Amino acid sequence: MHVKAVALDFGHTVIDERVNVLTVLEHRQEHLMPGVRDALAGVSVPIAIWANTRVANAADLRRWLDRAGLSDRVRWIVTSIDAGARKPAREFFDRALGAMQMAAADVLFVGNQRNTDIAGGNAFGVPTVYLTDAIYRSPDDAPCASEPTFTIPTLSDLPSLVARLNGRPT
Repeated sequence: MHVKAVALDFGHTVIDERVNVLTVLEHRQEHLMPGVRDALAGVSVPIAIWANTRVANAADLRRWLDRAGLSDRVRWIVTSIDAGARKPAREFFDRALGAMQMAAADVLFVGNQRNTDIAGGNAFGVPTVYLTDAIYRSPDDAPCASEPTFTIPTLSDLPSLVARLNGRPT
């Protein structure tokens, strides 16, 4: 497999989802998940955010990323608000891959929930990465039999996985 881009889930993958992104924007707090800065800095391919959101759109997430100093590493943002569908719906993945102008097999999707991230990616043919450390467990996660293509304990392990998949030394 050759990875042309990485897509990251947002809630409890990049940001602690127990906070309201819009409120966080107002209070100047980041609430990053562990390893986010190093992972984004270390991944050698373009990065997207694919997020199920309740009220935040792509512009809201972009403002949050700007304030957190991460915006320059993220090329695309697709939210369920903008897509009109939530992961694992096919419509969400159609919109996300269309925005990136990439084929499903070219994107590595990293998430923390089997029932939305992994199940949706698998159904659409997107190679998936599941974060196994308990810190990434979400209150919205539900039992699901979908198995990820790859597993890594934390986001800190993502740059070496991408390098290995692209045949580069780690």
